[in-house]
Amino acid sequence: VSDDPVWSTGSGSLGTIAGNFSGTVATVAATGDSVTFAETTNVLTNGSQANCSLNSNTGVITTSDFGGSSTTPTTYNFTLRATDAQGQTADRAFSLTSTFSIANSGRFD
Repeated sequence: VSDDPVWSTGSGSLGTIAGNFSGTVATVAATGDSVTFAETTNVLTNGSQANCSLNSNTGVITTSDFGGSSTTPTTYNFTLRATDAQGQTADRAFSLTSTFSIANSGRFD
């Protein structure tokens, strides 16, 4: 008998990221036999939403333009699935929040 994958990364917020950031956003992890990762929602990897990529083998979340064309602070809620070599799954809900500094707000005093 094989156990389901077990998430090492706690559910909830993975952090606040500057809007339009480029680079590694976060890394998620789960234990099990040859665990892979996938998104079950269409928010994290959607180009018109969080605009991120998820490495299915490592759990690394990256972006070339976090939040895409949005200039409004936004919380992106999404669900990731860990799947082991036996096809057993475990889902977990996460969020990432974009922020924009006042220096880039377009405000004139």
